[in-house]
Amino acid sequence: MPAFAHAQVVITEIMYDLASGSDSGREWIEIFNAGNFPVTLTDFKVVENGASHKIGAVAGGDGVAAGSYAVIADNPAKFKTDYPTYSGQLFDSAFSLSNSGETIGIADAQGTTIDSVSYTAASANGTGDSLQRAPSSNVFGAGIPTPGLPIPTGGLKKSPPKPGKAAAKKSTTAKSTAPASAEVPLLVGDDAVPPPKVLVAAAAAPDSGVLYWWLAPLLLALLASVGITWSRHLKKDEWDIVEEIEETG
Repeated sequence: MPAFAHAQVVITEIMYDLASGSDSGREWIEIFNAGNFPVTLTDFKVVENGASHKIGAVAGGDGVAAGSYAVIADNPAKFKTDYPTYSGQLFDSAFSLSNSGETIGIADAQGTTIDSVSYTAASANGTGDSLQRAPSSNVFGAGIPTPGLPIPTGGLKKSPPKPGKAAAKKSTTAKSTAPASAEVPLLVGDDAVPPPKVLVAAAAAPDSGVLYWWLAPLLLALLASVGITWSRHLKKDEWDIVEEIEETG
């Protein structure tokens, strides 16, 4: 077990910025009793953002045995939703950890801060990882959360890279760039049947060469129509002249 000579109750893990969704009520810290005697954790307080917050017992009693871990959650119900297999001691307190970095500590019954940790925004910002304290040291590293447990043998393992929450929010409000002809399967019984394809011609500016090919026949037809009309007119005049000669003759 880790051994800390400077304090009996120390902070060993911090979850301050989750990978997805709101952080509200889902932040938590892990503490470790590094002393030789049990401590009544409800006599202690969480010191955060210049304020001291009471600690209440939720599961496992209010005493933490020597060499044992416990979790203090901002909202125990949400913590259990996020970590349904957690079976260790659970405590409740009221705090809201800043994603841009701050200092959080544990104070004893006399109000003296016995351990504190400062972190920055880049430590484990929206990756799904928590900050975890290396055994017998003040060094923290980011890794897959292990509430109620020491750092795994072989060291911390980071969560697979994923888009930050800001990028995820942006993608939900961005307009779709999918083609208009994208197929959406139709559910028929247990089978997914793609809908019939509909070909939609894309509107495009007319090509000048194609335009000329259309204009040429149109002009020829117009000229032919004028020619026929004029020809009929001439024939009518000739017929009138012939008819007049016959009448005078």
